[in-house]
Amino acid sequence: MIRNRLAISQPLRCILRNARRSLLSCVINITGPSRDVYERLVLFDRVMAFVSACRVPGDYLEFGCYDGGSLASCFEASRRQKTLDSMRFFVFDSFQGLPEPKGPDANGLLVYKKGDYTCDLDSFKRNLKRQGVDLSHVTCTPGWYNETLNEELKRRLSIKRAAVILIDCDLYESTVPVLDFIADYIQDGTVLIFDDWFSYKGRMDCGEARAFRQWLEKNPAIQATEYYKAGRTVMSFILHVAVNPPHGVREGGAVSVAQGVGTKTGEGQELRRN
Repeated sequence: MIRNRLAISQPLRCILRNARRSLLSCVINITGPSRDVYERLVLFDRVMAFVSACRVPGDYLEFGCYDGGSLASCFEASRRQKTLDSMRFFVFDSFQGLPEPKGPDANGLLVYKKGDYTCDLDSFKRNLKRQGVDLSHVTCTPGWYNETLNEELKRRLSIKRAAVILIDCDLYESTVPVLDFIADYIQDGTVLIFDDWFSYKGRMDCGEARAFRQWLEKNPAIQATEYYKAGRTVMSFILHVAVNPPHGVREGGAVSVAQGVGTKTGEGQELRRN
């Protein structure tokens, strides 16, 4: 009987080994936009698995949703984690595309223009429904961030804590009010994803990266540990809230995430204030 089992298991091992090689080959050969999409899906799955395994409670917040692709993917990833069944999804977007780039965003590195990524609210909801998202779990807030992200909105939404936050604002001027808005929702383990971290030729003094550096300087109790990258431009961080900020940390302290073009940090490194 033992011999028969061994005789059967050997061919099965060969089949499984070949299947793994074929799958790996397919993944490696994914290129271009398809590669980006694949890596983003993997990131969303990892993030939802992380907040589930580490028991990080709270909701999902997305700023800049375009046609709903990211939200639908994150909703699906959350449903693969039994502990996240009660997660609510909050979406914030102008639903009129990007605003006119100005200030620090109006530079020679700019890759965006007014009206990019326009998708009206009705089309957005139809897209979600087609992709199997339960709209009863989704709350949409339309409008420009500098007009809508305020204390009144916080009272109306009754968000306690955020488990996952996706910022897909593209522009520095749009990211600043978003970061100020979410500060009250940060807890140990909140995962913050930036969709356009490297969009300005990788410079850390532009776009979302610049806004994040300044936000950390204003909020010395919040620390960030680099998590996963995905695609060509996506970066994620795990945030931590210090009860007592480290000795020497003060308002306006420098942060290694961006000094000029930035100081590179490896995966899993903490972004420290100097």
